[in-house]
Amino acid sequence: MMTMRQKDSDKPGFCGIVLAGGRSTRMGTDKADLLIDGRTFLENQVRKLQYLGAGEILISGRSSSLPGTRSVPDLVPGLGPLGGLCSCFPTCGYASALVISVDVPLLSVSTLEELLRTHQRGGFDATILAHNGRIQPLIAVYETDTFPLLQELTESRRLAMRAYIERLRYQLFGFSGDPDELLNCNRPEDLARLRHKSNQ
Repeated sequence: MMTMRQKDSDKPGFCGIVLAGGRSTRMGTDKADLLIDGRTFLENQVRKLQYLGAGEILISGRSSSLPGTRSVPDLVPGLGPLGGLCSCFPTCGYASALVISVDVPLLSVSTLEELLRTHQRGGFDATILAHNGRIQPLIAVYETDTFPLLQELTESRRLAMRAYIERLRYQLFGFSGDPDELLNCNRPEDLARLRHKSNQ
């Protein structure tokens, strides 16, 4: 059984996690390696976390040679985002983790900064971005001491993010910015649209 890395509750800051372990079946190629504005999707997300001052940056589910990052392989492959978080949380030395998926490249630093600030006011296991009534659990800040719950869910193969969230004390961060920031890139036509938006 995996144990949690010792956290320092007085240690300021947060861990950044980029979920990059998806199979990219609809895209036909690894989404982390796609280019937008001259950078890969993965590099794009890492730079945002660096700008925000993440104390460490974990890349979930794939290898990375980007400076200042550490790759965290899935302990058990094929468990989706929940499995990625379950693999990352024990290795993180911070109490909080700002989590973003690799396939939302237009997500702005200012949105992430506000999300993080909202969570840092305290009192919740998670702060999750929501827009027009839809929550976005892969754009969120989670307390990493929720790892035992993740472990319980993955061991029982309850892999929906909803199963995790519904057992947390969470708050929603109401996103009211440009909805294009939240565009996912799943298909080649999505990539064309995102590149067009980024050039506007």
